[in-house]
Amino acid sequence: MRNKLRIITLEPIEQRYTKQWYNSFKENFSKWFDVIYIDGHKGLEEGIKKGRFLDVNKTNYVKAEQVKKLSLMFQENKIKNGDIFLFMDGWHFGITALKYMAQLNNIKIKIFTYLHAGTWDLHDFITQAGLREWAVGNELGWFRAVDGSFVATEFHKELISKYFNKYINTDKIHVVGFPMDWKKEIDKHIPILPVKENIVVFPHRLDDEKRPQMFNLLAKQLPQYKFIKTLDVTRNKKEYYELLSKAKIVFSASKQETFGIGTVEGLMLGCVPVVPNKLSYKELYSYRFRYKNISTIKKKINFIMKNYGDRLLKATMKKDKEKIRKQSLESFKKMMEVMLK
Repeated sequence: MRNKLRIITLEPIEQRYTKQWYNSFKENFSKWFDVIYIDGHKGLEEGIKKGRFLDVNKTNYVKAEQVKKLSLMFQENKIKNGDIFLFMDGWHFGITALKYMAQLNNIKIKIFTYLHAGTWDLHDFITQAGLREWAVGNELGWFRAVDGSFVATEFHKELISKYFNKYINTDKIHVVGFPMDWKKEIDKHIPILPVKENIVVFPHRLDDEKRPQMFNLLAKQLPQYKFIKTLDVTRNKKEYYELLSKAKIVFSASKQETFGIGTVEGLMLGCVPVVPNKLSYKELYSYRFRYKNISTIKKKINFIMKNYGDRLLKATMKKDKEKIRKQSLESFKKMMEVMLK
């Protein structure tokens, strides 16, 4: 008999990976589990009016609806010993409610989370908004309540470990990569790559931690190339992928990055990543693609534009691309193995 895996979903937003996750988690985890989605977004219009990653108001409505559904499942005796729960986003007050109900109903379940960000990240939206003063206590409780958490990179695990130090069991944090079939997702929109143009793309949100001002400065200093911010010209994933597929370079100057979806998507679509020599980028990309200062950036951009078909450049791109693709394809299996231990 297969274990039940109840997945507490993220709102599936078209411009973000959350819609891709919504479609792929059930498909992939159904190989090993009976998967049940716990949703809360039905009837809400898509999009972000207030906030950055998710709409700060709507996401709390969604999470409250999910807690309501979990409560009814306990009330109707649908939750059994051995059931497994996975939160697509580990920053969720439903963890508190779920652990509370399971313990007081004397039902032995397992709880796992995938972590994206929290107050351990100085540059994250919630930290910048001042939530660290009180939210760290919530996070500490969640770390102790769950049976395990998943992160994409060693860099992210180290960030969490240093912040919480001895107060959490870091053995419960598992580095599994970022779960995604990049080729499958991209082929849905871009089956054939177009001819490349001298375009440098900024794939991030236009927030201070992503440093779009650095991109603006480069655009002024290198006027011979097109510098385009994806959020200025694309409205959905298809348009976003179409722009990346035409560009030669995807650029980042992020102050903080625990994975960096935009630069990975760029690489998968044939862009050369030009990224800082720090953060999670050091795990993902060759030193050939990393820079230390603005003069290095300009040299790299000029070289890539003039030598896009360079044999060594292409070989290095292929090596990084295959490494990341393999990690992502194995992510679901790695999480399954941890959850079934």
